[in-house]
Amino acid sequence: MSVEETVVDVVDSRLTGTGLLEAAAAEVTSWPSVSASRARQVRWVVGEYTRALAHAEHPLADDAGVRQVFTADPVNAYLRLARTGALRKRRAADPSKGSDHSEQIRLEVLKLLVTACGAQGFAELPPQPDPPRKKPVAKRPRSLLRSQLTELADSADATTSQLRMLAIGAVVSDTGIRAGEMCARRIEDLSPMLEELRVVRRPQGWSESEAFTELLALSGLSRAALKRWLPERQVLLGRVGGTAAALWVSLRGNHQNGQTVPAGTPLMPRGLARAWTRTVVDTNIEMGGEPSWEPLPTRMEQLRRGVKPTAVRAPIVPDAEKAAVLLDDVAARGRALAEVRRAGEENSTAELQARVAVRQAVRDAWAEGIEHTVQLSTLAEAGLPDTASLAAAGWEPVLLAAIDRGQGWGRPSRAAEAGT
Repeated sequence: MSVEETVVDVVDSRLTGTGLLEAAAAEVTSWPSVSASRARQVRWVVGEYTRALAHAEHPLADDAGVRQVFTADPVNAYLRLARTGALRKRRAADPSKGSDHSEQIRLEVLKLLVTACGAQGFAELPPQPDPPRKKPVAKRPRSLLRSQLTELADSADATTSQLRMLAIGAVVSDTGIRAGEMCARRIEDLSPMLEELRVVRRPQGWSESEAFTELLALSGLSRAALKRWLPERQVLLGRVGGTAAALWVSLRGNHQNGQTVPAGTPLMPRGLARAWTRTVVDTNIEMGGEPSWEPLPTRMEQLRRGVKPTAVRAPIVPDAEKAAVLLDDVAARGRALAEVRRAGEENSTAELQARVAVRQAVRDAWAEGIEHTVQLSTLAEAGLPDTASLAAAGWEPVLLAAIDRGQGWGRPSRAAEAGT
């Protein structure tokens, strides 16, 4: 049900000031069409306007009635005070810098309050500004963007939707890859330590021979975000049968070609873009009243443009002879680490050196395009079959779990445990 379709119980027109605004807020937040995030914004705006009525620079006081509160001069005075930070409960770092997004929210909420008061016939609200032109995220705003994503990464109560958004945003801001390239990414494209992402590039008007592969460096933020997203992805795959290789999956069930599909199915480019926008809008509304918050871009394209990633060319298909040499190196380095660990020398200088050596071998094999499961089989034969020993060899445990899920059993040790 939209706001236009909502049955409105107009608030008592005899109310004034704070009483009028609070009654209007109670009415608006009771509407089924108003989300929890929007309800928080309604209370935020009403709190600001209430403080404005007590401010020396506002033309009205707490005895102002409905035919005064929503007219041009009082509304503009409220917006001006709010824009300069004069109505904040907590002082901002720079009160002179107002947010266009916050002003947009204030105007949207004022329109809802006008409807609740039945004041459409005489209210004088400023027109909604044209949406800002979508621009690439420049260097300083990009730094701020990463700060905002880090804030979400540090949040213990972030939702699954926000954690997916966090991982997507961090990876795109590191790599600059397109939505289609993102959706094509598989668990196989993550390096064992989550430090790089393999991407197949296909220029516009490409032919098969023109496609090329790049290995793109991931920041600490992306690694932290992926470590939080992969366990959530694992839960979402609970009702998905067969293999599950896609890195980005849906959060809820849907319908495709008349068939019901569960959560955990691969995201398509349009679905990825819509999911990003939907979550960003909700997050911007939820965080809009926080002093340090600047809105995240609602289009993934804005994250991508201007990014100059650290990239290394890689083969699309592994060279057979080189792959054999690299796997032999993985096996030899793995045996050396296993021997040190069996000798009870964990955390010794010898073990640390063995760890470094096997991690480099594993990374080089992955960069050549050797599959995760092939490497893991080699390491298991070398004496590193379990999660703890593989973590010492440079494999992130959350990635190992995703490999297991994607391949059935994944590591040979798991298959042996099952008696297969």
